[in-house]
Amino acid sequence: MEFDRRVQIRVRLEGTDKRGFGSGYLIAPRLVLTAAHVLDGMAGSGRDAITVSRPDAGGQEFPAAVVWRREDPVIDAALIEVADDDGDRRWPVPESFSDLMARPPQRFGHLIGTRPHSVTLIGFPRMRKEPRGGRRVDEQLIGHIVPGTGDLAERYEISSTDPVPGSQAASGASGWSGISGAAVLTGDGIGEDLLLGVVRYDEHATSGARLTATRTAGLLADDTFRALINLHTGWEPVLEPAEPAHLLSPAAPERGLHSPAALLRADTEAVAFHGRDSELTDLRAWCGTGPPSFAVRVVTGPGGQGKTRLSRRLAHLLGREGWATGHLRSDLNDDKAAQTDFSVLATAGMPLLIVVDYAETRPRLLRAVIGALHRVRHRVRLLLLARSDGEWRTDAVGAAHAVSVLLATAPVTELTPLIPVTRPAGERAEAFTRAAADLAHLLPQVPTVPVHDWTGPAAELRPPDDLGHPRYDNALTLQMTALVALLQHGPAPAAISPGALPEDILLIHERHFWEESAKAPAFRLQDLPTPTLGAAVAIAALCGAATQDEAAAVLGALPDLPAGKVAFTGAWVKGLYPSEPDGYWGSLQPDRIAEYHASRAVGQGHVPLPALITAAAPRQQAQIITVLSRAGIGHYNAHRSDDSARVLRALQTALNAGDPDYDAVRSAVAALPYPSHIVTSLALHLTTFLIRAERRSASGDPAAFEPVLAASLSNLGNLLSDAGRRSEALAATQEAVEIRRRLAVADPAAHERDLAASLTNFGVDLAAAGQRAEAVAVQEEAVELWRRLTASDPAAFEPTLAASLSNLGNQLTEAGRQAEALVATEEATTTYRRLAAVDPAAHEPDLARALSNLGSDLAAAERSAEAVAVQGEAVELWRRLATGNPAAFEPALAASVSNLGNRFFETGRSAEALAATQEAVGIRRRLAAGDPAAFEPDLARSLTNLGNQLSDAGRPADALSAQEEAVGIRRRLAAGDAAAFEPALAASLSSLGNQLTEAGRQAEALTATQEAEAIYRKLVTTEPALFGAQLHAVLQLRADLLTGLGRRPEAPGVRDRPAENTADNDSPRT
Repeated sequence: MEFDRRVQIRVRLEGTDKRGFGSGYLIAPRLVLTAAHVLDGMAGSGRDAITVSRPDAGGQEFPAAVVWRREDPVIDAALIEVADDDGDRRWPVPESFSDLMARPPQRFGHLIGTRPHSVTLIGFPRMRKEPRGGRRVDEQLIGHIVPGTGDLAERYEISSTDPVPGSQAASGASGWSGISGAAVLTGDGIGEDLLLGVVRYDEHATSGARLTATRTAGLLADDTFRALINLHTGWEPVLEPAEPAHLLSPAAPERGLHSPAALLRADTEAVAFHGRDSELTDLRAWCGTGPPSFAVRVVTGPGGQGKTRLSRRLAHLLGREGWATGHLRSDLNDDKAAQTDFSVLATAGMPLLIVVDYAETRPRLLRAVIGALHRVRHRVRLLLLARSDGEWRTDAVGAAHAVSVLLATAPVTELTPLIPVTRPAGERAEAFTRAAADLAHLLPQVPTVPVHDWTGPAAELRPPDDLGHPRYDNALTLQMTALVALLQHGPAPAAISPGALPEDILLIHERHFWEESAKAPAFRLQDLPTPTLGAAVAIAALCGAATQDEAAAVLGALPDLPAGKVAFTGAWVKGLYPSEPDGYWGSLQPDRIAEYHASRAVGQGHVPLPALITAAAPRQQAQIITVLSRAGIGHYNAHRSDDSARVLRALQTALNAGDPDYDAVRSAVAALPYPSHIVTSLALHLTTFLIRAERRSASGDPAAFEPVLAASLSNLGNLLSDAGRRSEALAATQEAVEIRRRLAVADPAAHERDLAASLTNFGVDLAAAGQRAEAVAVQEEAVELWRRLTASDPAAFEPTLAASLSNLGNQLTEAGRQAEALVATEEATTTYRRLAAVDPAAHEPDLARALSNLGSDLAAAERSAEAVAVQGEAVELWRRLATGNPAAFEPALAASVSNLGNRFFETGRSAEALAATQEAVGIRRRLAAGDPAAFEPDLARSLTNLGNQLSDAGRPADALSAQEEAVGIRRRLAAGDAAAFEPALAASLSSLGNQLTEAGRQAEALTATQEAEAIYRKLVTTEPALFGAQLHAVLQLRADLLTGLGRRPEAPGVRDRPAENTADNDSPRT
C-alpha cells in the first residue's frame, strides 16, 4: 500500500451546514476512487461541493469534481478528479506517481480461488476521530476475504478479529463510518499491490469487524470507468489474478525503455497487434469449447515469430470475457519446481488460462504445474510457448503417468509467418510502415536516443526493396529493420559498412547505452573498453544469475575484467537489464538479439567459453548450451551457415574441454529442437555424456535409473540414425528395447508405451541396416502394441499408431511385400489426414511424411495418376513447413521433391521430373556439405535418379557425371557398412553400366555390371524374392555388352534391361 495515496473526502450536504465525510485512494495523480454513497446528499456541483485532502501532505483541501459515479446493488463506487490548482496552491502529487511512463500507477486484481486471502485497507473511520479538534486519524485494517461469502451478491466481505478502538459514534451509528471509499489491497508477493475493491458498508459484526466491498472486477467491466483510468494514467487497466500473483508476470506492457532494443520486446507492445485472426480464432475455440476441464496446448516457432504477442493478445481478449489469465514468470525455473505451490493457480470455477513461455527450458516445472491442475473439474487451459518441439515435451522426466501423457499428447502448433511471402507484396510494405510509425511514437521515451521528432522520418521511410525475402517472414526481423532505419535517419546514425545486418546496427546503438551508463560514478567502469562491456552483457545473456555470487563467478571468467571491477560490472549489468524478482540480473532483449550478440562475443573471442562453463553453476551451464544452440539455428535459418557452424563448433569444443553438470546437460538436451540437423552433432555429444553417467547410476540402482537410461538410449538411436551412423543407431535402439521389454514384463501399464516407441525405432534401424525381415517382424509387434494402447485411449495414441503403420509400410515395401505395404500406408495416411483436419499445425508434418510414402506405394501398385497427386500434396506441405523452419524440414522437403521427380518420370512428364530431381540434388548437396555422414546417402540416391533422367533427356555426358558421383559416394558408404549400402551401390553400378553403354564405353560398362552382378549374387542367396529381379536385369545388360564385344559365348541368356529410380520413403521415429 502506498500511504501517500490515501485521501479524505468532504462533501457539502444539501440543506445543512454539515459536511459528509469519506475515505478515498488515488489511482492516478489527480483521480480518486471512493464509494458512491459517500456523495449522497451532495449540494449541487459548485467548486466547494467536494473537496479532497492529503492528510500526510498538510491536509489542505482542494476542490474536486465527480467524473463517474455508479450506485446499484452490485457497484457502489465513484471517481473524483482533483483540481490541479486552487489559486496559488498546486495539488501535491504523491511521490509514488513519479514513474507513470515506466509502469501503471495501480494494478487491479480479483480473487479466483477458494482459500481465505489476506487483504489490507486504510481509511479514516469515525472511531478514529480525535475528541479534541475532531481530526480524523488513519486506521489500517488487516483482514481476510473468504471466497464464497458474498459471492451471490457479487461483493467481497472483509473480516478481521483484530481489536479496534471503542466506538465514539452516536447510538446506532457505526464506528466504521467514514471508512467507506477506502481501497482494499493485497500484495503481489514481489513488492506491488493489487487493488481488489473499494469499501462500501459496515455489517456490524458482533466481534471484530466485517466490512463489504465493491469488487474491482465489476468496476473494470464498465467501459466508462476503464476509459477514465486510461485517460488519467496512459495505461489500459488489466484485471490480474490475486492469489497466484507472485507466480505471474505483471499483465501491463513493459515500458522501462532504457535503450532502443527494448522497443522490440514482446511485452513492450510498441507495435500495435495486427493479424493472426485465424490463430486467435483457433486458440479461443480451444479455450472455450471441448471438455470443461484441463487441457494443454503447445505453440512453437522461431524467436521473433510472435508467440508471446499472440498469447498476450489471447489473454487480453479472454480477460474481457471473464477469464482469469496470466503468464508464468520467466525466472521460475526447474530449480524452483519442487518447492513452489502451484495449486494457488486453481480457481473456484472461473475459467483460467495460464501461459508458460520458454517451456522447453523448464520441463520439470511444466510437469509440476500440470500435476497441480490436471484434476480440476472446470475449464483450465495451459498454453506452452517454445522455440520448437522436442524431448522436453515427450519425456516422462519423473512425472506421474497421467501428467506425462497429457504433455506428450498435447497438440503442437507451429506458428507460421505473420505475412507469408505468398501474400500480396503490399502487405509487408504496409506492415513496415505501421511498425515505423508506432516505434516513432515511443522513441522519445528512450533516454539514450537524441531528442528528435521521429514522426517525420517515419513518414518518409521507404520499405526495403527486398521485403519479399524469406527473412522477413519473421515479424521481429521486419520490425527491427524498421527501427534501425528510423535510427539511421535520425540525428545520430551509426557508422556502418555496406550490407551491415540490422542486428549489428542495432547493437551499435545499444553500445552507446552501455558506454554512457558505464561512466556513472556508482559503477566506475569508464576505463573498461567497449568489447569488455559487451562481453559482460553477453555473459548475462548466456548464463543468467540468481544471485550476486553467481554473477561474480561467471564475470570472473573474463580475462580482460580486473578482479576489482567484477562487483561493479555485475551491478552495472543488473542496472542495464533488471531481472524478475528471483534473479540477480536480466538480459538484453529481445532474446534473438541477445543470442546473436552472445554468439558474436564468443566467436570474436571476447568470451572464453571453456572458462565460462567451468565457472558457471549447473543452471547457468544449461542456459549457455540453450542460448548458443538457438543462436546456431538462428544463423542457419537466416542463411548464415558459416556462422552457425562456427558457434556450434565452439560450444562443442568447450564442452569437450570441461566437465559439465549432469542435470545441466539433461536440461539442455530436453530443450534442443528435434528434428534439427543443425544441432544433431551437439545433441549426440550431450546424449552420449548422459548415457555414460546413467550407466554408472543404473549399475548401483537399476530400478531407479534403468528407465532413464533406456530413454537416453532411445534418443541416442534417433540421433545416430539422423547422423547416418546406422550400425551404432541399431545397437543403441536394440539396447533400449531390451531394457524396456524387461521393464514392461514387470509393469506393463508403466512401460508398454515406451516399449512400443522403442520397437518402432528399432524396426526403422533394422531396415536401414539391411535386416528387412527382422524389421518387418519388429514393426508388426510395435503396431500390435500401439493398437492395444489406442483402443484404450485413442486421443493419446492414434498419432503414434499411425507413425508405426507408416514405418511398417516402408519396411514391407523394402521386403518386397508391396500389396501389404500399401494397406498399412493408406491406413496411416487416413489417420493423419483426420488428425490434421482437426489440428493442422500439430499433424501436418506427419501427414506430409505419410503422403510421401503413400505416393511411392501407389506408384509401385501402378496407380500412377493417384501417386502424382498424392506426392504433389506432400511436396506442397513440406515446402510450406520448410519455408518457416528450414533447419527442421529441409531434409524432408528434399526427400518428397525427389519422390515427386520419380512420379513425374514414371508418367512421362520428363521435364518436370528433371526439374524436381535437380531441386532435390541441390538441397541435398548443400546439406551433405555441412554433414556428409547424415546426408550423403540421400545425395547419392538423388544423383542416381538424376543420372537416369538426364540419360532419358538425351544428355548422356551429364547423366554419366551424375551417376559416377553417385557410385563414388555409395562405394565409400558400402566400405563402411556393407549390409546397409551394398544394395544401393549395386543399383548405382547397374545404372552406371547403362549410361556407359550409351556413351559407347562398353568395356567400362562391363566392369561396372560385373561388380553389380557380384553384389546381387551375394544378396540373392539370403533374399532371392527381393533381389532376384535386379540380378536378372544386370545379367541381361551384361549379355548385351558381351555380345557387342564379340564375346557371345560368355553372355547369359537374358533379355530385360534395367532402369532405376530410387524411392525416398521416410520412416518417422517416436
